[in-house]
Amino acid sequence: MKKNKYVLIGFLVVSTIFLFEYKFLEPRSEMLRESIESRYDTLQKYEYFVKDSGTTEENVEAAINDMKEMEERLIQEKSESLASPKLQSELSVITGKAGLNVLNVKPLAPVKTGKYSSIPIYFEGNGNIKQIGDFLKYVESGDIMIKIDKLSLNITNLQNPRDLKFKIQVSGLMKT
Repeated sequence: MKKNKYVLIGFLVVSTIFLFEYKFLEPRSEMLRESIESRYDTLQKYEYFVKDSGTTEENVEAAINDMKEMEERLIQEKSESLASPKLQSELSVITGKAGLNVLNVKPLAPVKTGKYSSIPIYFEGNGNIKQIGDFLKYVESGDIMIKIDKLSLNITNLQNPRDLKFKIQVSGLMKT
């Protein structure tokens, strides 16, 4: 009888432990695991933002430096009436280097956009496709930032399709 009593007490202790584990410890551990998991995810997000913030500062500084470089390539004249001849001079140098034959140059009215003014110039002439390609290359790498607004190419001689007639409108930007 005493032996059965100890077996019964042992059984009750073991079953109480299992019951305690399944009713209280397991749900609580599941809640703790989910809480730790969500906090870990949040910590990873913060870690990503901290790592990424240095990159963002570098990107902002790079953008500021790019803006300064672009502003150095603007037309540096004081007025729009002086900016147009400056742009014409730059275009004559570029077309001369490219070997294009310019027949007509016409400055157009400046267009104000906020703190900047766009100085447009229209010109036409003739040349071959290589000369026009060189012209575009020189425009891109020139001292002044020039935007090509309109570009029209026509074949002048069907016997020699390399000879082209061009009509180009470009504009340079200046700070007002």
